[in-house]
Amino acid sequence: MTRLEDDFCDIVRKARFGLSLGEEEAARSAGITTGRLRDLEAGAQPSAHEVERLAEVLRLRGGPLQAIATGGCAPPQVARSFGGWTVTPVFAEDVGAYCYAVASPSGRFAVDAGGGLLGIRRALGGEPQAVLLTHGHRDHVEALAAFGAPAYAHPSLAAAVGGTALSDGEEIFGLRALHCPGHSPDMLTFAGPGFAFVGDTLFAGSLGRARVAEEYPALLESARRILSLPPDTALFAGHGPPTTVAAERLQNAFPI
Repeated sequence: MTRLEDDFCDIVRKARFGLSLGEEEAARSAGITTGRLRDLEAGAQPSAHEVERLAEVLRLRGGPLQAIATGGCAPPQVARSFGGWTVTPVFAEDVGAYCYAVASPSGRFAVDAGGGLLGIRRALGGEPQAVLLTHGHRDHVEALAAFGAPAYAHPSLAAAVGGTALSDGEEIFGLRALHCPGHSPDMLTFAGPGFAFVGDTLFAGSLGRARVAEEYPALLESARRILSLPPDTALFAGHGPPTTVAAERLQNAFPI
């Protein structure tokens, strides 16, 4: 879990989409051709000047974007134990997402259920008592029925999955639910003592994708809410390696 989820090209595409900038407008503003922009968004290596200009046009943070473009952005080492809590990442290969097995003083449960049930069982030494859902996209709920455990989710998702609704500020197993819309209207972050499960709102060095441009401002605000947690808070995302609040304040390419 050391490679970043998003490369330079992913970040540029996400930011351009969020700002509703067409290829021609973005390229012209950056002083490059439309063809070159397409190449960069397909994975071509940018020059330092191109990174600088695109960061300005797309309202991204130049230093972190440059580090990501040159492979110089490394996620921090993140703990897996927090007092009486243990967090075990389980990668669900079929859907390409992480779910998490959590052993806490008040119970053993999973966060998200895109797959990985066997890994969850191994980590917990048995069946999870519950599944906490960060949001309702397929790669986070695909295997929920197989888990066979009660689900807890945002009110707009809970009814659809036959689960229990959690509103902003409510607690479950000692975790506080924070409503973080932007990537999905039903997105919840679950914040615990020294760690948080952030779903697809925030990735190491990047953000999740706003599904429509109108949701991009909300995505940025939700990421800022997460980064208002204490600096040493470990952040476990649905994709990519874990990170910390302190690291993302320094190295995230988006203006959060």
